Amino acid sequence: MAPDEWMRAWQSMWRVAPDNLAQSILQGWTLNINSNNSTAPQTEVEVVAKHSYGRQLGRMSDALALLIEARHGRTPEDKRFADFLTMKQEIDKVKQDAAAARVERIVKDLALLKAQDQEQYVRLRDALREALK
Repeated sequence: MAPDEWMRAWQSMWRVAPDNLAQSILQGWTLNINSNNSTAPQTEVEVVAKHSYGRQLGRMSDALALLIEARHGRTPEDKRFADFLTMKQEIDKVKQDAAAARVERIVKDLALLKAQDQEQYVRLRDALREALK
């Protein structure tokens, strides 16, 4: 093995973070973390694995909305604050609609199980009843 080949092989064994990581975060969306856009790509990968960018932004938005409303009320005069609160309300509505759609999907799935697999239906129905207490 030539010295340069040996050196490349040896370095690749000790590499901790990938040169480029592409991770699907939503269907049709890709998150790229690499040494060009992050000073610590491996750390960023670990953070995103624990708390997605969406979760991070959601929590910051919740905190900022609370601060704005505490200081300026629910209808602030400053257009920037008003625009932010409007955007947050629109995002919250999307989340609520998505949650409702997921529950409606569960209702349809239960109806299918009731018609096709009574034992599975009863088990899951009872588990849902217990969870809702």
